[in-house]
Amino acid sequence: TLPSGPADIPDAPLPLAWIFMFLILISISYGEIENYKSDFGIGVGMGLPSGYEIKGVYRMNDWISLSLNYNLFEIKGFSHDIKENDMTLNLNGDLAFSSPGILLNYHIFGGNWRVATGFLYDLGGLDVDMNGNVEVENEKVNVNGNVKVKLGKTYPYLGLIYGYDYGSTIHLEFSLGAYLLKTPTVDLNLKVEAKDAIEDALEKNSGLSTTEVNEIMAYLEQNGWNILTLKDYVKENYNVTVDMPSETELEDQIISGIEDGYSKLPKLMGYSVFPVVSIGITFFPF
Repeated sequence: TLPSGPADIPDAPLPLAWIFMFLILISISYGEIENYKSDFGIGVGMGLPSGYEIKGVYRMNDWISLSLNYNLFEIKGFSHDIKENDMTLNLNGDLAFSSPGILLNYHIFGGNWRVATGFLYDLGGLDVDMNGNVEVENEKVNVNGNVKVKLGKTYPYLGLIYGYDYGSTIHLEFSLGAYLLKTPTVDLNLKVEAKDAIEDALEKNSGLSTTEVNEIMAYLEQNGWNILTLKDYVKENYNVTVDMPSETELEDQIISGIEDGYSKLPKLMGYSVFPVVSIGITFFPF
C-alpha cells in the first residue's frame, strides 16, 4: 500500500468560502418561498475525500437534470518510503485532485431522490519529489528525481443523492457515491547524484572496458544523468545486461503499491470502487 505521512487539509480558498456562506444566508432568507421556479442553479459543497465542490445545474424537466462539476482536493506533505532489495526511495510532495466533470441526474420519483452518473476528468494526481539510492551492479548509487501518478484520465461516477427542497429555491443536498478507478499510470524521472559512484560500479562489475564506460558516462551526461535509460542503452549498444532496476520495473513497483491499496476496495466490472460522500447547497437564482 501507499500509506501517507502526516497531512494537512488546507483551508477552503477564500472565494469558495465566501460563496458557501452567501448561499447559506440565502437559504435562510428564502426558505419560505413556495412558488419560485428556476431551471438554472449554482452550488457549493464539501466531499470526503473529493474535497471542495462547485457546480452549475440545469433542470431539463421534473425527471432529468444536468450538472457541470468541479472538485478540488489536496493533501500537503505526502510522504512514502519504497524499500526493495535493489533500491531505497523516499517520496515527498503533494497529492492533489483537480477534477472537472459532467453528471446526468435521473430524479427517480420526479422529486428530491435522484441517481447520478457521469465522468470526472483528472487534472491533478500525485506529484512528488523523490530521493534515495538504487543498486547498480551491487553498488549503491544516490539518485533524486520526480514521480507523477495519474489514477486515471477519467473517473466514471455513480451516486445516489437526496436534496431537501426549501421552496424550490434552495436545496440542501446529501450524496453517497463512488468513483470507478482503473490501473494508474506513472511517469518517473530519476537522476544520478554521484556520477563517480555509477562509473565505479560499471568499471568494477559490469565487464565493460574503460573506453566503453567513458562512452556510457558521456551518454548519461548528454541525457541529463537520467539513470533510468542506462540499462536499455547498455544492452542495446554493448549487449551487456547491467544489474539494476529498469524504468519499467520501478514504475511497475509504484503501480503495484497503489494497486495493493486498491485490493481493499470492492470491485465492479473491472473497476475499483472508491466511495465518496458529500454535502452541499444548490441555489436556483435564475
